[in-house]
Amino acid sequence: MERIVYSKDIQITRQSSIKIALEFCKVHGIAPSFKQLRRLTDLFCEEALMAPDEEFNENVSKVDLWILEQKAKLGK
Repeated sequence: MERIVYSKDIQITRQSSIKIALEFCKVHGIAPSFKQLRRLTDLFCEEALMAPDEEFNENVSKVDLWILEQKAKLGK
């Protein structure tokens, strides 16, 4: 597998996005798996770097549903 080397701007965006994703989960009382955290980070990066399209909106809806499911498991 070839390692991807991002530009400095994208590296900074990803660093910021993972912090935002962690804080977002913390606020909602969710302990995400590493895979879930990566997906949230990708979603926040996509929002910062690209114009939203239909696929992005669908992904946001899926994340919203996931959050509700996680909160239901925690009894919130």
